[in-house]
Amino acid sequence: MPSFPLALTLSFATAAAAAWAIFVGLAELTGAHIGFWPQKSASLPKDRLFDLTRSTVTAAGLLAGVFAIVYAYRKQKIEEATSHREDSESLGSRYQAAAEQLGHESAAVRLAGIYALSKLADDDSSQRQTICRLLCAYIRMPYNPREARPGEREVRFTAIKVIAEHLQDPEEETAWCGFDLDFSGATFDGGSFSGSHFTSGEVNFSGCHFIGGTVSFDHARFSGATVNFGSGEDPPAIFNGAQVLFTGAHFESGIISFIFAEFRAGEVSFGAAFFGGSRVTFGSCIIDDEGQLNFGGPVWLGAKFAGGDVWFSAAELRGGFLSFIGADFSGSSVGFDVSLTGTSVLFNDAYFVSGAVSLTEAEIKGGRLSFEDTHTPENVVTPWPPPAPPSLRLTQRMRWRWPRGSV
Repeated sequence: MPSFPLALTLSFATAAAAAWAIFVGLAELTGAHIGFWPQKSASLPKDRLFDLTRSTVTAAGLLAGVFAIVYAYRKQKIEEATSHREDSESLGSRYQAAAEQLGHESAAVRLAGIYALSKLADDDSSQRQTICRLLCAYIRMPYNPREARPGEREVRFTAIKVIAEHLQDPEEETAWCGFDLDFSGATFDGGSFSGSHFTSGEVNFSGCHFIGGTVSFDHARFSGATVNFGSGEDPPAIFNGAQVLFTGAHFESGIISFIFAEFRAGEVSFGAAFFGGSRVTFGSCIIDDEGQLNFGGPVWLGAKFAGGDVWFSAAELRGGFLSFIGADFSGSSVGFDVSLTGTSVLFNDAYFVSGAVSLTEAEIKGGRLSFEDTHTPENVVTPWPPPAPPSLRLTQRMRWRWPRGSV
């Protein structure tokens, strides 16, 4: 490529040649005879020759401007391409360096690597899905809190925090909402996804073990994503000691599945959650031992079921309890074709306004089924009164009463 002065000179030379061609052409059109020698002087009058000269100079100037603009544009595009190539090389080096930091022995260096990846994702949108995969892969790595490296718990919590921070506002330019997030098989002993927006894509918690601490989805919004805690094809999530909170979460659309999930110990709470359109299924799940699955209760306000479906098809309720205390049923279809043998299922103080709550396919062999102080259950619950376990009797006040001394 010629240097700028040389290119500019060539542009002007070309413009001058073009101007001369125009001048000659105009002269021929007007009957003039142009020449360099005295004996070939122009035959045009002076005023017409002046107009012709002025038009030619103007045309030459325009042509020179056009060539200058074309050259400047080409120069800018070449500089932009060079800059883009340099930026790409720089981003690639940054990505490699940050990824290497995640494998460092020092927790401080691993933390620096997580923040470096976060900054890289903010700077380069093309790397965001890749960085999501990398951070999720780190969280999926084998983890035992009692045998972990020093600082590892804090590093994992930071990785979760960085992901959650990028899920807070789908309109944010640097948001990760809608990306696939794969946590399958990970071990959680805490971490917060509070306020996250799951708008599309797949969020995979299949095979995860929630073994302790508090994992929060408080005030999260599920509006189109497929969130998998057990799909029936992948290993199910196991809740065995953690407190997993969906308090105040909104389930607006999409699919949230807990198929074959096991609630062995700890608490999974949907207190004050709003179900407005999602399909939430606990098909074939197991509540056993000290497992607690709450949609309301003494601590949390009851969930509101205003739309969508919530199903417990083929669930096995062996122990622990399933609570809908204070829940508001005003539009959802909730199905309980379950096997109830030892779990307490509590609908105390629930409001039944509309929708459908089906116990038609339930096999009630034992446990506790309570509708104390409910409001108009006969309008929504099918069948009403529901079949009673052998240890229960239905009073005239439409309440389940425990015989004295029963457990």
